[in-house]
Amino acid sequence: MSAQSEFYARQSTLPSIGPAGLAKLGSSTIAVVGIGGVGSSAAYYLARSGVGRIRLIDQDIVEPSNLQRIHSSSRDDLYQPKAEVMSRILSEFDKSTELEPIVDTLTSGNSEELLKDVNVIFDGLDNFRTRYLLNSISIQRHIPYLFTSAVAEQAHLALFNPPESACLECVMPNVKDRFDESCETLGVAPGTTGLTGAIGADAAIRHLTGQSTRIADQIMTIDLAGPDVLFSPLAKNPNCPACQEAQTNEIRDSPNVTLLCGEHTANVLPTEELDIPLSQVSIDLPADKILGSSQSVLVFSQGAYTISLFRNGRVLIGGVDNENTASEIATEVWKVLRQKGF
Repeated sequence: MSAQSEFYARQSTLPSIGPAGLAKLGSSTIAVVGIGGVGSSAAYYLARSGVGRIRLIDQDIVEPSNLQRIHSSSRDDLYQPKAEVMSRILSEFDKSTELEPIVDTLTSGNSEELLKDVNVIFDGLDNFRTRYLLNSISIQRHIPYLFTSAVAEQAHLALFNPPESACLECVMPNVKDRFDESCETLGVAPGTTGLTGAIGADAAIRHLTGQSTRIADQIMTIDLAGPDVLFSPLAKNPNCPACQEAQTNEIRDSPNVTLLCGEHTANVLPTEELDIPLSQVSIDLPADKILGSSQSVLVFSQGAYTISLFRNGRVLIGGVDNENTASEIATEVWKVLRQKGF
C-alpha cells in the first residue's frame, strides 16, 4: 500500500466516499475565503479529506486574540499572514493537497483571477460586505457558495447554488455589519468556530462527491447552549436585487477603505499596484517598533497604531475606527515610501 493510499484508508473505506469519491475530491478546487477560526478549521478538514487544491485567501495577519481560534496556530505565528500560516500548517500533513496562500483583499477587480477554476467557495468571513461580493460572484459564475457564520454560541450554515437555489441576498438582504453584533462584542468559543468549520467542510465534501446535504435547501442553525439544531427553508425571492443583477453581468465595486467588523482595524487599498521591498523598508525602522515580518508583510507600531504594510502597497491599520483617519495614515505611509525611493 502506498503512503498516500494508507493516509486516506479510513476515508476511502466510507461507503459514501470510496475510491471514486476520493478521486473526485482529488480533482477538486476549493477557495476558502477568510482564514480565521471557521476558515482555518474548514481548511484543516478539507486538506485531511483529500481535496486536491485549496486556495487560502485572507487579507489579515495573526494577532494575539486570534490564537484562541485559528486551528493549530501558535505564538510563533503572531503577525504573520493568516493564509501563509495555514498553508504551512497544512503542508505538514500530506503533500497530495496543493495549497495556494493568497495574502490579499478579495475585490470586484481581482475576484475573477482569485476564484478561477474553483468548484466551491467556502465563506470563512466575519462580515456581510464581502459575503455579498462572494454571493454576486457565485450568481454570475455559477459557483456553489457555502455560507458560514459563528458568533457567540451560535453557528449558521447554508449551501447556495443559484440559479438552482436561492442566493444569500434572497434570504438575508441588506444586513449591515455592526460592532455590537461582532465577535469582539458578543464573543465566540473555539468549539463554535471549530464545529462550524468541520460541518461546513463535510457539506462541501458531500457536494463535491455528488451526495445530498440538508443545507442545500435549508439554513442550519446550531445553538451550542442547548445544544439545539434548527433547519429553516431557503426560499427564492423573485425581487432579489442580487439575482436581478445577474442579468447585467456586473459585480459590485469594492471600496478602497473598509473598517473590519469588530476589529478596530481598517484595510486600505493602494491606488496602484506596488512591489515594495519590505526587507529594505524595515532597515529604516527602529528594531523595537517591528512586530513581525515576512516576504508578504511588515508589521510595525506607529504611535497608537499597528501598521501592516503588504508588498503590493496595501495597508492594514490597527487601532482606528474612522475611515478618513485610516486613509490619512495610509497616505502618509505611502508618502514616506515614495520619499525613500520605494
